[in-house]
Amino acid sequence: MAYQALGLGSSANDGTGDDLRTGGDKINDNFVEIYTKLGNGSTLTSDTVALLTATQTLTNKTLTAPTVSGLSLSDSSIVIEGSSADANETTLTVTNPTADRTITLPDATGTVSLVGAAETLVGKTLTAPKFADAGFIADSQGNEQVIFQETASAVNEIEITNAATGGAASSGASTAPIIGASGETNVDLALLPKGTGHVAIRSTGGSNNQGAIRLNCENNTHGQTLMSQPHGSSDSGFFQLPKDGGSARATPNTLLSGDKTVGTTEAVNSATALSLNTMISELTTAGSGLAMTLANGVVGQVKIITMVVDGGGTATLTPATFANGTTIAFDAVNETVMLVYANTIGWVVVSNSGATVA
Repeated sequence: MAYQALGLGSSANDGTGDDLRTGGDKINDNFVEIYTKLGNGSTLTSDTVALLTATQTLTNKTLTAPTVSGLSLSDSSIVIEGSSADANETTLTVTNPTADRTITLPDATGTVSLVGAAETLVGKTLTAPKFADAGFIADSQGNEQVIFQETASAVNEIEITNAATGGAASSGASTAPIIGASGETNVDLALLPKGTGHVAIRSTGGSNNQGAIRLNCENNTHGQTLMSQPHGSSDSGFFQLPKDGGSARATPNTLLSGDKTVGTTEAVNSATALSLNTMISELTTAGSGLAMTLANGVVGQVKIITMVVDGGGTATLTPATFANGTTIAFDAVNETVMLVYANTIGWVVVSNSGATVA
């Protein structure tokens, strides 16, 4: 009901105002509306009336479609009932702040991600994410796929670079994906199998498509390729690189293909044990001669001894096990002996040019 004002007339007792009954009726109607709004129609409530602009505490109020500006909550939690009233609620809570904090919700529609929940994230960009020591990236079943091991105060790391079209690592500017070392100026890149496992270069299949490693030149425009025997050879052999393989990157000893044989050489100018890791020993005497020894080799090993400078005196070689005698003596330039090591009988002379075998 709308408020009903009493008709008072234009002046006292001018006869134009409400009569007493009509005025009393309006007063009754107005009070009935007030008692209905603030009570049960006949009795006013004992509660406090909430005022529009007053600072008051409201209890057990239900707000339908409220519009709130500058909301401030003094408690640590907000309890949300959900779509139906039951015994389950969602509670939003905060840790007691030690400074003013701001949490910004994005201008987007979606689901909020939780730290401890198992979730699928889509389209996220991670900048400098941290993994715990031995932390890992899992596969779709939760199994370890990539494990991150930690080194204290690390300064070197791995870079993984993708590539556009081409896929060639043997061009000046690589168009192949790259796994590289980064950090300090000169950093090796290590591949470490576990236990007695191997670092294996697998084949993608197909005829004459064995596993292979290409070693590029410094300009990445040329290179040599090491590759396995084809499947038809049924070979699972082991090969070991020779010792004494040069002293630096710029001065390595050369390994030649199967149709070429070049032996490494040592210079001998004093009493010594001849090297088993070089094929050729070149002798230089200086008046008093040389006394040399030669330890047992491996079956099939070849050893060549030759005099290149005769400075006086005899160079005498005593092999540890010698099938042809005890010693070999060298007295002049170009005297040369070729030996081969045979099982049980030791070193055997297969060629002699001027040396004395005794």
